Amino acid sequence: MRKTLTITVFLLLAIVNFNVSSQETESSDEVTVSDRPIEEISIVGQRSLSRLRLRVRETENEIYAFFNDNNSSDRFDIICTNRRPTGTYIMKRECEPRFLKNLRVEKTRDQIMGIGVSFTQRDLVGLSAQDFENLENEMLLLISTNPEFAEKMAELVNVSEDYEAQRKAMFDND
Repeated sequence: MRKTLTITVFLLLAIVNFNVSSQETESSDEVTVSDRPIEEISIVGQRSLSRLRLRVRETENEIYAFFNDNNSSDRFDIICTNRRPTGTYIMKRECEPRFLKNLRVEKTRDQIMGIGVSFTQRDLVGLSAQDFENLENEMLLLISTNPEFAEKMAELVNVSEDYEAQRKAMFDND
């Protein structure tokens, strides 16, 4: 008797659920058309400083990847590394062309072997002036021939300016 009652209750519940679900589908088939135009709501919030910094880095990575794929020589490839300067635990991102990195390795090796003198970053840049001019010409050529690259460069300028303006507003108390 108890089994029959349980089965009957389950059947009644199934029938009720079926009736309710069929009524919902019937009512959902009706579509009401409104004469009002669809409103658009746009919310523009101020991005956080860390989000802006991340966006600058992402844009730089896209630009460097495109440039490295499309330049005429591997010497002009831009290489970014994260390093921790002596005396700090804070990582710092440094991006430089391959020719400058190779020159630093060469001068460091010469200095260790005792055949070179100590040097600074400014010395390396001075020794690479012709390479930097060629790098600049290569970038200008890519900007003039590829509109996507030019747009990415303009986006980098805009995002960098936004970042600097917000950083200045947050930390300068003048």
